[in-house]
Amino acid sequence: MSGDVEKIVDETAERASESITSPVSGVSEALGAGASLLVSATHLRALRLRQLVKIELPGYLAVQCSWFMAFGLQLVLFPYLITGRDHLHMSGLALGLANMALSLPSVIFLLIGGVVAERADGRRLLIILHLLAAMPALLLAMAVSRGELSYPAMILYAVAIGTIGAFMMPARDSIVNEVVERRMRVGSGVTLQLGVTLATMAQFLAQIVGLILAGYADKATKMPAWLGGFSVGPMSPELLLAIQGLALASGAGFALLMARGKQVRTGRKGVGAAFGDIMDGVRAVRADGKLWAMTLLMFGVGVFVIGAFLVVLPIVNRDVYHFGSSGIRDMFVTFWMGAFVSSAVLAVFKRIKRQGRLLLIAQFLASASILLMMGNIPHWMFLAIVFAWGLAAGISIAMSRSIVQDSAPKEKLARVLSIYQLGFMAGAPFGAALMGALVDLFGPQKIAIVPAGGMTLLIVWMVFFTPVWNMKGSAWLAHEAKRTPPR
Repeated sequence: MSGDVEKIVDETAERASESITSPVSGVSEALGAGASLLVSATHLRALRLRQLVKIELPGYLAVQCSWFMAFGLQLVLFPYLITGRDHLHMSGLALGLANMALSLPSVIFLLIGGVVAERADGRRLLIILHLLAAMPALLLAMAVSRGELSYPAMILYAVAIGTIGAFMMPARDSIVNEVVERRMRVGSGVTLQLGVTLATMAQFLAQIVGLILAGYADKATKMPAWLGGFSVGPMSPELLLAIQGLALASGAGFALLMARGKQVRTGRKGVGAAFGDIMDGVRAVRADGKLWAMTLLMFGVGVFVIGAFLVVLPIVNRDVYHFGSSGIRDMFVTFWMGAFVSSAVLAVFKRIKRQGRLLLIAQFLASASILLMMGNIPHWMFLAIVFAWGLAAGISIAMSRSIVQDSAPKEKLARVLSIYQLGFMAGAPFGAALMGALVDLFGPQKIAIVPAGGMTLLIVWMVFFTPVWNMKGSAWLAHEAKRTPPR
């Protein structure tokens, strides 16, 4: 597919056409014409392959956008339907348990999802999973439109979408490595770190779009005069849920733009094959200090940060500032806008020397900012803290994914990614239930010290007892090796 390959093919075919002779009149000319036809066919095939490779990365980013636009809608609609005064109007503990149902399936199925992602054709798997994920949202939209919304229906939705997500995450995240590799083979300057950062930017931008749409669920929003002064909304929750389902279904179409994924064969057969493959992935993580440290860090993020993010912030929005879905929208849009800004800045730097150090500093600043929420601060200051939290999240998400993608053995990449994500997902249900109970006991502001203190202790441990603080990025090392002349 590369230009070097085409050049070699051209030269070989030209030499072949020049050297062909025959005692039979006209045969030499015919063979020469055949060789020229071969060259032309090779050119056309190479051109087509290059076009397919060039469109594959945008296709992958569109798949990313379809899932996370739906996720942005879910971030607002899920707590709004459970806690909203016009809907179920349930407690913080009920919301925490519902979020636990949303994330618990990942704990159960995520490792199996990593094995499936390696054995299956990645493109086909993405198509199937996107179509399956559209169904729970569409069915929930039907229930809301009929006035049949109930807490058990929300739990069923959570379990279904959480289970599908457990298979989606390793399939989607591992295939970016192949997309970047094929892109580099046709002469692109895209590095793995840049590819991960672009995927992260697409994720954040799509989530922001979904969050903005979901914020129109309870009231109209008037645009400023310089935009025409028109009003948008209110949009019914069932319409927004239908949009969520259609966005997920569109991901199946975007996946058609991608090449077939590589399929790993470990040689194992029988019932115990999946378990044996999973244990190989676990051993790979335990054997690498960076992978093990990143998995433990993600567990801490799941317990302390995601619990506060999914449970505490919606309750603060309702009980402290007295907003509905529009307040949840403003809060989450602010957070993900911060994450998008920081990831966009990171995209400028293709090679970062101290990825782990940048990650831990960002996590520490985010943890410290949570403490400010303990006071009676105005809403604009609350949103400013959320924005700073988002800036740190954008850095930590992009850097942690790059570290894991760099460090993982390529033949075990999906399994390693599933274990890394399991650290995050295993902490999330525990954190959601814990924060939900603490919110009901002490109120949403006083418990800010729990996530801030827990993350600070974890970061200190990471600095002194893991290699993450002093590690150097592989892209930076490779670049320095090229610049250093051999002795």
